[in-house]
Amino acid sequence: MFSKANICVNILFLSLVILLGMSCAASNQNGNGNPPADHTRHVQSGFALPQQQAPPNDIQSIQLHPQGRPDMPPVIKLDSPEKLVLAFDYLDTQSRQFRVEVSHRTQGWDQSAIGPTTYLDSFHQAYIQSSKKSFSQRPSYQHVEFEFPNNQLKPAVSGNYLIEVYSYEDGSLLFSMPFFISEEKGSINTRVETLFVQRKDGRPLAQLFSTYQYPKLIEYPQFDLSMSFVQNQFWGRMQKSGFLDTITPGELNGHTSRDNAFIANYEFKVLDLRDLDADGQHILSYQPGFTPPKIILRRDVQHLDVNPHYYPITNFGHPLDDRSSDYAQVAFSLETDSSIPTSSDIYIVGHFNNWMISDLNKMSYDSEAKMWKGSAFVKQGEYAYKYVVVNNNTIDDLALDQSFVSSQSEYLTFVYFKDPDKKFDRLLKVDRIVRGQ
Repeated sequence: MFSKANICVNILFLSLVILLGMSCAASNQNGNGNPPADHTRHVQSGFALPQQQAPPNDIQSIQLHPQGRPDMPPVIKLDSPEKLVLAFDYLDTQSRQFRVEVSHRTQGWDQSAIGPTTYLDSFHQAYIQSSKKSFSQRPSYQHVEFEFPNNQLKPAVSGNYLIEVYSYEDGSLLFSMPFFISEEKGSINTRVETLFVQRKDGRPLAQLFSTYQYPKLIEYPQFDLSMSFVQNQFWGRMQKSGFLDTITPGELNGHTSRDNAFIANYEFKVLDLRDLDADGQHILSYQPGFTPPKIILRRDVQHLDVNPHYYPITNFGHPLDDRSSDYAQVAFSLETDSSIPTSSDIYIVGHFNNWMISDLNKMSYDSEAKMWKGSAFVKQGEYAYKYVVVNNNTIDDLALDQSFVSSQSEYLTFVYFKDPDKKFDRLLKVDRIVRGQ
């Protein structure tokens, strides 16, 4: 038999356990009762930078681009009137505040040796204090736009930067994105050469060659200049030039090696959600009775594009009207052959999740339907997306694609100057070209 004292002690112990459990559960939620922010899987050869923080569930449709040019990469000229626009939605009916910080980075995206007093001609941080409520109610959301450089936040030097957005209420980091400030000194010309019969799967390669006429301030180009290349703004796959030639006075020549050349006909699928109604082609079913509405897409098939048109990649990734557009829970399905085990880790990636490998968009195999199924929360607009397999913590982004497609890619060349006096990586020039097969 238990005494009254023992019973009281046991009740007190159980109460403490329950309270501790509630406290732990609360600590694993953000201010809106959502799961922890980071659902991403950090993998090798990822599309996004390892330094990028994935947003929580209630932050959607993140955009970062030059003002008035949403189809361009986030690059502006130092000390120019150009501005970058950071835009995003958060799923709430109430106005919230955010804190914004930027950090200067090396060419390899490590933290620079210089501090904010050197790389900023402004305060260390800025605040976003206003937003606009959506006209859509399913669900309601607030739209945020922040333009910079401004009096609060003004980069003073060129180079790679990371912008970070924090919750004003609890100081937690919500998400981060890369951007670039270029000095636009010198001139550059980049060409793409297509290489065939280099791969066993028959895919052609795109090898980039750049010639940079550097300014007179460069004394030792062979030591202080370098080049990097990137395809389709996949910042996590930025490649440093494996070969540099400074034999010609005033000229730097660099190119990607054949081993690291880009896939020339890199395949994307297109998600056209400008109109949410079922069209019988891509959208099979639209179910407006749910909040958010549900959309079921026609199945995709491994190695097959049921809508094989030539698409310019720079036309995608832009949500429609920022406040009038609806969100939808989009159901994807994929049919694979026997080469893909049902135990595989398959993910949906695209503009709508900033090309980040997220558990929220992981697919599962439906043995009855004999296909993979997954979903994504997406705002009305046009987006590129694809299915990827993750093996041994490394992305295989070609396993489910066709070998022969007509596609277009954007290529960027970055020229860096490791300034021996100022002790940081200056970005002297950025070149952009778009090529298709």
